[in-house]
Amino acid sequence: MRIDFHVHTSRSPDGLHSLRETVKYARAIGLDGLCVTDHGRLLSRREARGLTREFGILVIPGVEGGHMALDRHWIGLCLDALPATGEITGVIDHIAAEGGLSIAPHPHSCTGYAGYAALGFDAVEAFNGTDRLSNMMVRNTAGLPETGGSDAHATYMLGYTWTEVENGATVEEAVEMVRRGRCRPAGTLVPAHKKMQFYGRAFVRYTTEQPQLMWKSMQSSFAAHPGAAATGDDPGAAFPDE
Repeated sequence: MRIDFHVHTSRSPDGLHSLRETVKYARAIGLDGLCVTDHGRLLSRREARGLTREFGILVIPGVEGGHMALDRHWIGLCLDALPATGEITGVIDHIAAEGGLSIAPHPHSCTGYAGYAALGFDAVEAFNGTDRLSNMMVRNTAGLPETGGSDAHATYMLGYTWTEVENGATVEEAVEMVRRGRCRPAGTLVPAHKKMQFYGRAFVRYTTEQPQLMWKSMQSSFAAHPGAAATGDDPGAAFPDE
């Protein structure tokens, strides 16, 4: 199964397309699943199940934590609530206590945890679709399960980077396959022109079309850090057209 383990929607302050648009596009290009990992915004299990039924593609609920501009990042999958702490060992303990899966995204970037194994992450993002340098620096001498994710912030960045999972008819099965290391990163980097298309579109959107949206989204992201109960059950005014 081809599952993208790192995807953003317009529920992230810097995402362009709505949740439904993103899921629909992922299905259309042939992905078998995707993990929705918006910044500071937890997708609820209930909403993920509904999207899975509606679009016929596995939607894994998740979040990318740590403030997008100020902190190092972590990914947590299958959670019911955000951690009540911003301290990384407490975050990982919270994810484990909820039976979720912790992934260290782009570990060798300025917003990554290079010491992911010692910190206790369950898996490492060994192939990030937009960060060539971090990918080149991954050694993973501890042998943690490795994932691949596009880190897409727009639909047209999907379909280039993913994780090959041995089996995953359900969210629980797919996550367990990763936990057991029965997966591998696959695909290529997101093409440079696709990234530039995103950067250009995002700049126009937040400076000329909807300048107030970026401010509202950033406020929401700050409010959700750390430990705010921001889930997909509470859309909020900053996330239109979901």
